[in-house]
Amino acid sequence: MTTRYGQLAYTSFDKVGSAGGWQVKEATGGLTDDETQQLIGGVRTVFNPVQPLPAYPTPEQLESGPRRLAYRPLDSGAAGYWHSIPAGSDSTGRPGNVFAHVMLDRQPDAARRPIEWWRSAQWLRPYGPAAVARAALPPHAPEPGSVVTKDSVIAFALDPSTWRLTTLFGLLDAVVAALAGGPPVVLGAESVESAAQWIGLVSFLMSSGTAAELGFSTFDRADQVALALQSGQHLTAVPLGDLGAVPAGVVGIGETDLISLGELGGEPHRTASGQPIEVTAWSAMAQVVLLDPESARPLLDDIDRFAAEVSDAGLHPAWPMAMAVAANAEFADAIDEAHEVITTFSPPGVPAGSIAAQVIAGVLSDVVGTSTAEAWRAVQSLSNGAAADYADVSYLCRALADDAWLAQAGPIPLGPRTFHRVALPEQVQSAIGPALQRAREAGPERVLKVVDLLLRAGVQDDRLVASLRTEVVAALDDPARAAELSRRLGAEGKLTLAAALLRTSAGDVAAGSIGDRLLDWLAEGIEMPTATELSQLRPWDSGWTRAAVRGVRAVRRGPYAPGDRVAELWWLGVSGSPRFVQIAGDSVWDPADLLAVVGDGALPGAAAFRTLLGAPDSPDLDRLAAKVIDGNDDSAAVAQAAVRHITPQQWMQQRYVDTHQRAYLPFWEQALATARPGDVHRDFSAGLLTLAVLGTIAGQPFPEACHSLAADPELAAEAVRRVLPLVDGYEISPQVVLAVSLLHTVTAEDTEIPVSGVEAVLAQLAEQVAAPLQNDDHEVEGVATLMAQMSGDMSDGALRRYRKMVNRLLTRRADAQPSLAARLRGSR
Repeated sequence: MTTRYGQLAYTSFDKVGSAGGWQVKEATGGLTDDETQQLIGGVRTVFNPVQPLPAYPTPEQLESGPRRLAYRPLDSGAAGYWHSIPAGSDSTGRPGNVFAHVMLDRQPDAARRPIEWWRSAQWLRPYGPAAVARAALPPHAPEPGSVVTKDSVIAFALDPSTWRLTTLFGLLDAVVAALAGGPPVVLGAESVESAAQWIGLVSFLMSSGTAAELGFSTFDRADQVALALQSGQHLTAVPLGDLGAVPAGVVGIGETDLISLGELGGEPHRTASGQPIEVTAWSAMAQVVLLDPESARPLLDDIDRFAAEVSDAGLHPAWPMAMAVAANAEFADAIDEAHEVITTFSPPGVPAGSIAAQVIAGVLSDVVGTSTAEAWRAVQSLSNGAAADYADVSYLCRALADDAWLAQAGPIPLGPRTFHRVALPEQVQSAIGPALQRAREAGPERVLKVVDLLLRAGVQDDRLVASLRTEVVAALDDPARAAELSRRLGAEGKLTLAAALLRTSAGDVAAGSIGDRLLDWLAEGIEMPTATELSQLRPWDSGWTRAAVRGVRAVRRGPYAPGDRVAELWWLGVSGSPRFVQIAGDSVWDPADLLAVVGDGALPGAAAFRTLLGAPDSPDLDRLAAKVIDGNDDSAAVAQAAVRHITPQQWMQQRYVDTHQRAYLPFWEQALATARPGDVHRDFSAGLLTLAVLGTIAGQPFPEACHSLAADPELAAEAVRRVLPLVDGYEISPQVVLAVSLLHTVTAEDTEIPVSGVEAVLAQLAEQVAAPLQNDDHEVEGVATLMAQMSGDMSDGALRRYRKMVNRLLTRRADAQPSLAARLRGSR
């Protein structure tokens, strides 16, 4: 079992049996290698106090002498404490030794603030080589000290001999910004004792859980600040005289400097150097609550009491103080700021019946007002959290009971947060029955509005489906009432009803609970969104519902109207039906439709397979092929997509001809062997034949069926047209093309089997490549030598034969303008 604490001592000393120097002297608590390295990384081996200790300090001087405590939370959830002191000379007589006692807390105590470990009696503080050599880690980890406490920080803040509150207000707001990712804070302090009290004051004015997220150091020098900031330190204390030398990018505050205070929502605070600090409600409340020790000291207890009633993780620094202000009439002057913090930052999951819940409820009652409109404004303005949850419930309950609100045109507005997959609050549950009863008395349209609102809000209740069917669907089935209700509902009402019915048919792709006649009525006059519109739809908006109605009807009845095939496929996709891949894979689709149907979602390779083979080249097909390549492990589909998406230039430049062509070969062969007549578009055939020609040049295999494709003069000419730019761009050497083609001619002559198939296409390419070349000895010798190297036959007889073949090819070259490749070679 892993212990809670780990400790190590780090210093410069002579270790028996090994070389001396900086090293871990001792470690306890089962530290892992990673933990050890992380703790060593936080050690500072340089300690330059403002007032160095004398050469032979007395015990009293050592006790009051310089020391440093640094703290920061670690990524693992643990916390690290680094306590350092000057340790005099090391065993070699070198001055400037430092002794670091480091503690790892694997399960930090949420009830204590890290700064409370300042001057803990258990921190080791040896001085001199002999004391360092004798120093041994204590059997138990250091415990909190008694120097930085609630009493000490209140006495420090309200010391009548030194006015510190102005500095505190600026410091609080600077720390809020630093914790939120803003610039770190550097505090110029007159002493380390003063620095510790400042850090303690800030820590006790927030919850202990939030204080545990505050990385700090009680002492660093200006040249060490950059290193401290790299480790994530939020608040660093330096000697007052060092403040002017700290690096840029920090907020520097001197404890004796005059800060110009700003106003909440107005001008910022400004430090003595003119740096702005945004004013927050935390400092505004602090100006009210820190007037005298008699009221300020109990406030710190209230902060802890309210933080303990909730999950003290991630609390905003100002929230516990705001709760204490709201609960205490003595602080009425800060009530507006407290209400702002509570409504904005209250955490979720506040236990019902707790004092915190009662305070929040009282505050939020003011926020949501007394009307539905006021509650709706609160829903729109509040971010996630307890305040937003309260506003959501208040609004929905009021809306359900507000006849005037329910009578407004169009769907009843709903905020961004719903009750999908969360427990339904008791207040909403209790409001459903009366709301449905009043709606039934008002008529089918009101029932539809109430049910639609609740369904969109994520409420799952059998009463909603029952009311929809008995009040709305039944009225539409009644000939005496259907026409009038249909007229009153209009197109928007039809879509609302369709959405409500589809929501209650979750999991049934055919929505069998909707009768055929009702489904036809819902779909009547509804236009299927275009491919562009489909790609931009959001679930349950008007366009989405139109597509869903058309899709359900197409699934149930089969496609019989324009757009039904796309509607059916889209609906199968958004419903997660396994039939989606089957339907998509059975046909060649317009690539734009397939892309629109899947949107940002994944496109299974099998769904696109036939389209990759059978659709003509187009920008949409290129995008479809890219999507298949990027999001699939289906090698068969990816192989076909490569033919449609990867250009011949990329095939050669990226060396896919060597790395991919052989791997894709069986998938190409299978696709061609199983394709039905008309399945393979000529553009696909041209692309595959092009890769076959490139493979022949590179000595890589290609599908046997490409020989049949090569017999088509138009496909052969297209393949040559696609490869020629690579030769003109010298991505394929003209001499290589000639050499490979002529070697196939050698084989044909030797076997008396004419050149045919892909080799014949290569011969056509060679004819065009040879046209602009010069028939000189240099050119002939270059190609002939290349042929000999490729064939492995360097004999004089072979070379003579090869020279004759090259000479013959160049002699019969056609009259043509020099290609780009020839012009480039001619200019060299």
